[in-house]
Amino acid sequence: MNTPDDLSLPPHDPWYVVWSEARAEKKVAERLAARGCDVWLPTVTEKHRWSDRWKMVTRPLFTGYLFAATRGAGYVPLLRTPGVLTLVKEGAQPAVLTPAYVADLRRIVEHPELAVEPLEPQATFVPGDEVLVREGPLAGFRGQVMELKGARRLVVWIPSIGRGLLCTLGDAAVTRVTGAAA
Repeated sequence: MNTPDDLSLPPHDPWYVVWSEARAEKKVAERLAARGCDVWLPTVTEKHRWSDRWKMVTRPLFTGYLFAATRGAGYVPLLRTPGVLTLVKEGAQPAVLTPAYVADLRRIVEHPELAVEPLEPQATFVPGDEVLVREGPLAGFRGQVMELKGARRLVVWIPSIGRGLLCTLGDAAVTRVTGAAA
């Protein structure tokens, strides 16, 4: 896999934060690298105990996320890669990271004197929160969080469709409506 230490990327080629399917980060990284993308999947090695033994397990530092640059091809090839759900966005556009930023982040994460550990995300929504859907086919609809499914999935009740509709959405696709329950 190509890495951000490769200085062959022109300084203007952006890096994107790729959101992958659950437990598919390594496979997505391999697929992106095979397409000629520069890829960085930060990992951490942890000791896990099974019933009969201890084993060292390598897993992504940021569960469900990796970084990729397409060498001037834009972000569309990333979205067309099997296993990629979407890209992390700023508003309606994919968030862009500079090669220098990714290289700095990598130096920090891989520094031998720093004990970098994954931190599981705190739920940012709770049942009862009123939300506005920001993207996808339901963009613009308001609803209420009914249930949390894992760290990043929400079941949202959308009453304005007539009879109501339960939808499972990614938490990145909605924002809490100001003044709603926190």
